[in-house]
Amino acid sequence: MLTPEDNQLLTQTDAGTPMGDVFRRYWIPALQTEELISDGKPQRVKLLGEDLVAFRDTEGKVGLVDERCPHRGTSLYYGINDGCGLRCMYHGWKFNTDGECTEIPSEPTDGKFRESVQLKSYPTKEVSGIIWTYMGPKESEPAFPEFYWMNLPRENNLVERVWQECNYAQAMENDLDFVHAAFLHKAHATQEVEDGILSSDLGIDPNHPLVKNPPVKQSVQDTNFGKRCIAVGIGTEEENAFMEIHYIFPFYTYPPRFGGEDGMWHAFVPRDDHSTWTWDVQFAHDRAIDVEAQHARRGLKLDEDLRKVVNADVEYNQDRDLQKTGNFTGIRGIANQDHAATETMGTIVDRTREKLGTSDLPIIHMRRILLQQAKAFQEGQEPLLLENQSLKTLYSEGLYDDKEKKWQEAFPLQEQFEKKKQPVEQS
Repeated sequence: MLTPEDNQLLTQTDAGTPMGDVFRRYWIPALQTEELISDGKPQRVKLLGEDLVAFRDTEGKVGLVDERCPHRGTSLYYGINDGCGLRCMYHGWKFNTDGECTEIPSEPTDGKFRESVQLKSYPTKEVSGIIWTYMGPKESEPAFPEFYWMNLPRENNLVERVWQECNYAQAMENDLDFVHAAFLHKAHATQEVEDGILSSDLGIDPNHPLVKNPPVKQSVQDTNFGKRCIAVGIGTEEENAFMEIHYIFPFYTYPPRFGGEDGMWHAFVPRDDHSTWTWDVQFAHDRAIDVEAQHARRGLKLDEDLRKVVNADVEYNQDRDLQKTGNFTGIRGIANQDHAATETMGTIVDRTREKLGTSDLPIIHMRRILLQQAKAFQEGQEPLLLENQSLKTLYSEGLYDDKEKKWQEAFPLQEQFEKKKQPVEQS
């Protein structure tokens, strides 16, 4: 459990909060490239509690700016996007993608006054179908993170983002939880799936190591990107299944996969303290990804605001008969199952009341590093620096090996990911 003070520190990410200021020191996925059209409709996007507007100008440049016009506060979402700028509908003030005021037609002369007006804006980069932003001090801008899947052909990736109705921390804790798959995602019978696909929309095959037996034997290693979480489960009569989850500080993850299965990368970006932009990047290593099959197994159906149609209001379409005959939850769609578990905790779970067990070891470590980094930042220390040489080759891939082997022998951490002599904690 956490103290009320630590739970507050963990979950609050608005500007001026310790965790919020730490998060602003990292590149953040904001929108998909396809969401913005040159001289097209601006898009609202809320990040870390800030109401922003994104637009693509005549030349294709992307602006990410404060939604409120600095004149009188009218929403620029309703503005006119043309002529290489976004013009406020109220008095015609116009701003470019850098937030510079280029026209003030409501004033007789606009020279020095216009030059003094600056709309808050954040830098952007477009990489692999995602528009990224950095919201921290310019002088502290880190290198752009080069994740493994970014170097794959675009047709090998499937990118989605969804508005999740809970705090980022509980959404991310779910992703670091090996054991939940053996229950929440369990299908009662063998599932027929295409090559590379982890599950059907019902769930994961009961013979898969994630489901066959809860992998409660776990360890956590410190790395130069965050944490490597290891679990040992039953593979075959002669072999154990060695699995890994990578937690990349502060809000990126690679959930467990085996060789031959499509990979998954997540980002859990606070929209505000009570909701999260959950990013899914599914990737196939050596072929075009099966978009239809991956969409079907995740089960996400979204409205124009990227909120789920299958949500708490309709009880996630839970079917009680299906719960007896088809899968553990009675809910179709792997993502819907995850969201049902995390959203029904409440938007910010009270961690002072929980009873953690040994299977929660990765979650304990995730919270620990987040709190340590936030407290160190308050004392003037710089947050963890991500190393691109590690990120370029990092992804999750488990393996099978002799039951007599310890995980350290069968599944050692690659040298390039090692952090200088850090203890390994075991459950």
